[in-house]
Amino acid sequence: MEQKKIGAAYIRVSTDDQLDYSPESQIKLIQDYAKKNNIVIPKEFIFRDDGISGRSAKKRPGFLRMIATAKEEPRPFEVILVWKFSRFARNQEESVVYKSLLKKEAGIDVVSISEPLIEGPFGGLIERIIEWFDAFYSVNLGTEVRRGMTERVRQGGAVSTAPIGYTYKDRKLVVEPQEAEVVRMIYRDFLSGSAIMAITKKLNSLGIRTKRGGTWENRTVRYVLTNPVYIGKVRWSPEGTNDYHKTDGWNDKTMLVDGAHEAILSEEDFEAAQKLIQQKVEQTRGSADLIARREEGGHMLQGIVKCSACGGTLTRSGRGQMNCVRYLHGRCTESHGIKEETMERIALWAIHTHFETLDFHFAKREQSVQLKDEQEAVLRQIRREQEILARCREAYAAGIDTLEEYRENKLACKARIEQLQKKLCVQAPEPVDKAAFAEKHRDALRVLEDPQVPGAEKNKVIRSFVDHITFFKDLKTIDVVYRA
Repeated sequence: MEQKKIGAAYIRVSTDDQLDYSPESQIKLIQDYAKKNNIVIPKEFIFRDDGISGRSAKKRPGFLRMIATAKEEPRPFEVILVWKFSRFARNQEESVVYKSLLKKEAGIDVVSISEPLIEGPFGGLIERIIEWFDAFYSVNLGTEVRRGMTERVRQGGAVSTAPIGYTYKDRKLVVEPQEAEVVRMIYRDFLSGSAIMAITKKLNSLGIRTKRGGTWENRTVRYVLTNPVYIGKVRWSPEGTNDYHKTDGWNDKTMLVDGAHEAILSEEDFEAAQKLIQQKVEQTRGSADLIARREEGGHMLQGIVKCSACGGTLTRSGRGQMNCVRYLHGRCTESHGIKEETMERIALWAIHTHFETLDFHFAKREQSVQLKDEQEAVLRQIRREQEILARCREAYAAGIDTLEEYRENKLACKARIEQLQKKLCVQAPEPVDKAAFAEKHRDALRVLEDPQVPGAEKNKVIRSFVDHITFFKDLKTIDVVYRA
């Protein structure tokens, strides 16, 4: 009986191509092919990117995860199945690079189930020709799509995702009354003197969601405040870039035309908001150099202190202050503002006390990276053997294998699983000698207490034995967690 192979499947449906099979259809076709060719595809080895262009691997998380998995030791699978070579990549150069990497480093082939190739160099040539035609089709299709979208904008039509305040009806933007009122509230508050951060906090506290159903951030509020769609305009870049999401929102090729949709705001309110935003930008620029120089120097607790409410890092917020970075971006409901000088004084006092009393709280020690990788590799091997065992049962039940073949395969699989399970035994870590820990890092403590040592140098020192510090604003206390 031919030994079963472990395979992987890569599924991609592009937003550019309306003729694609659905992800479910591609999976079914690949599974049918695998069954006929004695290949087992575990669920964890089905990688997919839905609605993503194939032109760049960097923008395909499923693809990148597949490549990373393929490079693991021991080899997790022997072959990658795709519906068509164009699903793997539409960029021929990229396709060659990744196929070569998979073949040379891991011995893994990429097989198209709908484009079978003959063996030998002639088959490789045919594969290159197929990829060339796919690349040409992709580039030509993208060009035609952008041309069509640009022409639609010229006629006043919208081509981006409907922003909050609107919905699509018959391919046209139509005002959504409840969302439109949220837009008006944002502008009213901003023009009345509310900061973007305050507006963000208000929206989240009221339970109002963004268009995609998420929480508000400062950048999403700014997006609303700078989007000319709300005065009946359509903004578009002919290169296909939606400038709405850029800080400035404009370049020399940006189109701004009268849209075919109803405005939500008056042009006076919109222009007033743009002037106010520009004023705030200019005010910020005045102190940008000073802030940059300050940040370059670093400080003792940089990246160390965490917010007790959300776990976010406390960062410099200006004028010697620290605050939760998520609060500053509207993603944390509790301010953890404190003077940088005060936090350093509290931290030094706490650390000094812990060294005197040996009252250390250590972070949970994890397995070494190497040991952890080895354990994960063993678990993957066990899962593969279990999958093979399940397939053997199916083969026997279907009458493909005889009882003797099934028993032989079953015993072999179970023996391999038992051997692998023995490799999973790991000894518990020994307890930390607190006295030895204190002695080892006492010189480091003296460095932290020395006012002549630069903040950046102190930060390197404190990171050598402190894992993190949690700041409890309400309790006016901290919790220092050490690194064993």
